[in-house]
Amino acid sequence: MADIKILCYNKSMLFNTSIIKKLQKSNLIGRGCNNFLVADKWLSVKNAGIKGDKFVVCNVSESEPGMFKDEYVLKNFSERVIDGIKIAMKFIRAKKGFIYLNPEYFKDFQDYLLPEISAQKVNIELYEKPLHDYVGGEETSLLNSMQGLRVEPRFKPPFPTTHGFFNQPTIINNCETFYAVSLINSGEYKNIKFYCLSGDEVDNSVKELPVNITIKKCLQEFGHKSSDKYFYQVGGGAAGFCYNYKQLNRAFAGNPSIIIYKKNRPEKDLILHWLQFFKNESCGKCLPCREGTYRLLKLLEKQYAGENQDQAVINDLIFTIQNTSFCGLGKVACNAVVSYWKNICPKK
Repeated sequence: MADIKILCYNKSMLFNTSIIKKLQKSNLIGRGCNNFLVADKWLSVKNAGIKGDKFVVCNVSESEPGMFKDEYVLKNFSERVIDGIKIAMKFIRAKKGFIYLNPEYFKDFQDYLLPEISAQKVNIELYEKPLHDYVGGEETSLLNSMQGLRVEPRFKPPFPTTHGFFNQPTIINNCETFYAVSLINSGEYKNIKFYCLSGDEVDNSVKELPVNITIKKCLQEFGHKSSDKYFYQVGGGAAGFCYNYKQLNRAFAGNPSIIIYKKNRPEKDLILHWLQFFKNESCGKCLPCREGTYRLLKLLEKQYAGENQDQAVINDLIFTIQNTSFCGLGKVACNAVVSYWKNICPKK
């Protein structure tokens, strides 16, 4: 019996050494927004000196406008996603994993996922996110949601790698990340990722393209020729930056999403739409985000209705929201507005 235990332990050690070396060699970065090396995150969880269970969570919250790559991944590669979760669970010796799905995806994909989970004989539970909200996709808000707490970000540190689900070490990665892990483990990874295209005069579509592709080249791969008839929101339909057609020879920052807008779109409609989104999605935890997004929206509603507003006051409010909000939601809430005014329709 002792010999069997030693053999199993040695096999586990060999697997752990093998998978972490593969992840390190690939330089795989999480396919969410944090740009953190997957190997480093997994090692942090594995080496966390905390007694008790460890957990793995696959984040499929995907609630930003213009983002639908995770939907595509689940629909076409669910077996790979589950295999990637299984690999993570084995690496940290987790007894349980979770797939955290927004309400629409839970409804659409549970029949895809449950048979595959059963076939792979792994203890993974599907968790239905209560609301299709934006902040609920932030990793610590996600944990609060799963624990039945108020859905808002936690103070960091400590990080989920040491104090995650019920304060136990937890791996949280996006579903595309687990898909990539499965490919890396089987030697099929090609340093590519998924990109989304949507907007005016195009159909919603997803392509798998090189990690470091430029925005301009990505558009070409989708069959779109950039021109001064359009501007482009890159990084998501809420937090993404707006660029004109001369600014596209750059890599992606943030989400791999491009939304094409015709230049004749009314400025008022765009600006108020972006601000309304963040006002609605603020969790209310911090004053700069909660009150700042509301006040900025009201100021600009008045301005577009014909009431002159002091641009210096607007700029100060934007600066405060960006630099004093507690979490990433507030910090990115004005990205679209500021970049639109700078790159598309400069303020005088």
